[in-house]
Amino acid sequence: MKTGKNTILSPLLFISQILQRYLAREWFRTFLPSFVCFELLIFLGFAIQLLHKGLDIIALRALIPHLFIQAAPYSIPAALLTATAMTYGRMGADHEIVAIQTSGVHIQKIITPVLVIGVVFSLITLALSAEVLPRSCYKIILLQERAINNVLSGRLASFQKKIDLYPYQIYIGSVEDNVNKDIAVIEYANDYVTDVILAEEGAIKMDESENKILLTLYRGEFIKPNYKKTGEIPRVGAFSETTFEISLKEKKRESSTKYLTVFQLYKCNSKINEELYNITKTPSNSKKDNDALAKELGKYKQDLSSLSKKREKLLTELKRSNVNLARQKSKMEGLANECKIAKNYILVASENLIQVKRENKSGTSIEDTTKKIMQIKETIEKEKQRIYSIEQNITTAKNIQNDELKNIDSLTRTLSEINAQRESLLNKSSTVETDLTIANKKELIRKNNISIHKRLSQALSCITFIIIGIPLGIKLRSGNLMIGFGASFLVILFFYYPLVVTGIVLAENSIMPVIPAIWGANIILFIGGMFIFRKLYTT
Repeated sequence: MKTGKNTILSPLLFISQILQRYLAREWFRTFLPSFVCFELLIFLGFAIQLLHKGLDIIALRALIPHLFIQAAPYSIPAALLTATAMTYGRMGADHEIVAIQTSGVHIQKIITPVLVIGVVFSLITLALSAEVLPRSCYKIILLQERAINNVLSGRLASFQKKIDLYPYQIYIGSVEDNVNKDIAVIEYANDYVTDVILAEEGAIKMDESENKILLTLYRGEFIKPNYKKTGEIPRVGAFSETTFEISLKEKKRESSTKYLTVFQLYKCNSKINEELYNITKTPSNSKKDNDALAKELGKYKQDLSSLSKKREKLLTELKRSNVNLARQKSKMEGLANECKIAKNYILVASENLIQVKRENKSGTSIEDTTKKIMQIKETIEKEKQRIYSIEQNITTAKNIQNDELKNIDSLTRTLSEINAQRESLLNKSSTVETDLTIANKKELIRKNNISIHKRLSQALSCITFIIIGIPLGIKLRSGNLMIGFGASFLVILFFYYPLVVTGIVLAENSIMPVIPAIWGANIILFIGGMFIFRKLYTT
């Protein structure tokens, strides 16, 4: 019995191997032209987009290899779906699948090879998305920098200012008498430099009402960047004066994760998590988003600035009051000394008066005595007037001293209140700043996770497209190229990518967790494919 069983299985195994080789050959025969078509279509889409944004044909030539690399992760899954649907559709139309099942070969035997191919292409796409594509984007940045160096070499050896107003960068060579000299304006389209304007001088004015900047340039030229090492820099035209507007409402250019490989993104997330772990200040666990926290922090800083100004003003006034208080104290001490001296004068004069009167009794001339008495009395009266004046001044100084003491007391209380408010605001500001720092770091982690899972899901979509492509082809029962392309476009453009875009938007807006949002399209397509499989082979 054992020998008979092996005898029965050997032909079936041989037939299965022949079928699998036949299926793989037919599949690749369809896949290769499909891949070339999709690669060219996506490449042309990228190229037309860049040409529309201002990149010229000469500059585009240097970017052709990188554009093909960027198109590959999108064209491979689409070509897999088309090839799978067309291969199984033709087999279904020619009744080959029915014949295979009738011969006793399980349907799994003609599905396994394509699934293995899908796994292999998933790994290839993952390598492209995770490692090759970021390096290609980085090469584009190097080409861009080289093009800018070609433009600015010998024309703007050094610059004093660099103004970043995406999609423009403005380089200013020098400023003389409030006039900007040697200006270079560089315009970007995504990662590519499209136009460069060089001018001898210019003026930059801010229009706050319209929220825009007016840039007026004099005596310059329009040129195109050269992405090659050698060759002339094409000159498009010259001008004596030109003015254009730069809207400040444009979205700022953000640092992109597409220049980082998957391993670099994981490393970046680990570093950010370590920084979060090392934050010692306890956050408030606020549910506010980054914009709300930034506005709140700005308000606290504005209030702190206002309190600081009040505090500086009060400290200046307090210092003035203390100086005046010390001055009045010194003045009172001086007046008290003057009063003591005046009293001593009166005492001496009174003693002199007594002495003169004694001398008058002893027979001194009455006329001389009277004259001396009158002089002494005048001196005494003058000193009494002086004492009175001094006492008035002392009283005034005391009143001023009392007023300053009251003012110092009031200022001290007010300063104490302001310091308490400032301390409270500093604590709140520090807490909000910690919350904002944590929120920004978590947002960066989320952004990195989105980029990581986008690449992983894009790579594993190869398997998903094969799983949906097999029952789709069997259902279509047609190997026609146009029907295969049409079905693929229908699934990709009207079902898969809308789900992908929706998931990315939900993930970026923190409406859904990253993993279900980014992997949702693959999961839905996988479940749909398995459902169609079940319908096919249970009926």
